[in-house]
Amino acid sequence: MQEKRNNRQLNKTQSGRHVDIFLTFAVMIVMLAVIIGSAVLPDRDKSENENRFLTQAPSFSIEDILSGEYQEKLEEYLSDQIIGRDNWVKIRSSVLKSIGYNDINGVYILDDGRLIERKTQADFRASRFKSNLDQVVELNNEVSEAGTQVRVMLVPTAAYSYRNEANLSTNYDEGEALSLAADILGEMYVKLDEEFMPDGEHKDGYYYMTDHHWNYDGAMKGASIYRSALELEEKEYTAEELTDDFKGTLYSKVLLSELIRDSICVPVESLDTDVTVTIDGETYDSIYFMDRLENKDKYEVFFGGNYDRVDIRNNGTETRRKPKLLIVKDSYANSFVPFILDDFSEITMVDPRYFRGSVKDLALDGEYDQVLILFNVTDFSEEKMTLNMSLLS
Repeated sequence: MQEKRNNRQLNKTQSGRHVDIFLTFAVMIVMLAVIIGSAVLPDRDKSENENRFLTQAPSFSIEDILSGEYQEKLEEYLSDQIIGRDNWVKIRSSVLKSIGYNDINGVYILDDGRLIERKTQADFRASRFKSNLDQVVELNNEVSEAGTQVRVMLVPTAAYSYRNEANLSTNYDEGEALSLAADILGEMYVKLDEEFMPDGEHKDGYYYMTDHHWNYDGAMKGASIYRSALELEEKEYTAEELTDDFKGTLYSKVLLSELIRDSICVPVESLDTDVTVTIDGETYDSIYFMDRLENKDKYEVFFGGNYDRVDIRNNGTETRRKPKLLIVKDSYANSFVPFILDDFSEITMVDPRYFRGSVKDLALDGEYDQVLILFNVTDFSEEKMTLNMSLLS
């Protein structure tokens, strides 16, 4: 009897070893297939899902090897070009969420499914932020003599707006940055931060659930505050839903299928506005590119994306005597402009990430009455902004 028990136990042990060996070989085969597939297949230039360009193979140099920079670039390259990358992201996110993690791939997942981008103190370039503010002051000194007014709107992030509802202690002190902007800019600063705390009337907040941009309510609130700063007449708008299947940039970082889709809405009034829009020498009769609603990045329905320069002429006869506006912007301005279309005869937008001209010369030569600097507060501090924003001086 004892001998039979021992034999059964031995068989179980051997069977378990066979399973372990099989699983080990299976994992090795999968890893080998991934390595070979990633090496054989051509590198991808862009991820449509993440709406960003992917890291390409780094160039080899002894200097980069010794500094460690080559190893970092190689790690980014391998991570970006691994075969089936989206599926690996999905698997990883699902596993982490199932064991209680709410900070995945740089994104916080709140209890209601809202996604918040994580930005640490290391992500915020304080010196560059201060330098950009100083450059705006210099720009104002140059153009104010010609009667051009400069205003600055720094849009708080969703992390700032929801800091009382989520454990976002690792994020940088955004309030301190906004206070510095108010101190340096004085009357030029259009203050948004106090309004961008969620309250009972706006329980869903001013940001998309799965994207870092402000939503319809957020852009409308920002426009209302800006209009008040310019002492323009307040207006009411009616929302028109263009899609209810928007999965934004933050969704692309976690790829959890159970997350709530967003709706993209626009003011009905802006759909009927008679405008001429000029982008890269091509003219259009609308600020909306409805075909982009078929793409992954549906936020591109606003102007079709970001460009170095966009010129908008309002053709309505009642707007011909209204002022001209120059906006120096990031992508937050794209969904903001529909709410101020009828307040200006002409609106020009320049994105310093791509624009290579002089903003000061453009403001003066174009005889703009107003200049608006409109950025997300974190974007305003980034290095790529600083290099291009130096064109302001």
